[in-house]
Amino acid sequence: MSERKLSTPEQIEQRAYQLYLERGSEDGNDLADWLAAERELTESPEQLNPGAPKSRANAASLQATSPEAGRIAQEVR
Repeated sequence: MSERKLSTPEQIEQRAYQLYLERGSEDGNDLADWLAAERELTESPEQLNPGAPKSRANAASLQATSPEAGRIAQEVR
């Protein structure tokens, strides 16, 4: 069984910003960028390979964070 990657809000925020830049810095998609970054950083190898059997325990253990959580974490520092 493989483990999912652990991502911090800061890592997700950095990847979301990269996605924003890749889209040409077009405003209005911050939530979509955040969710895409979070998905990229938390995908397990089973999720990357659709033919592989999926573990319900791994899927249930994925925990979503919000863009606000990342901002709050940075403000606390």
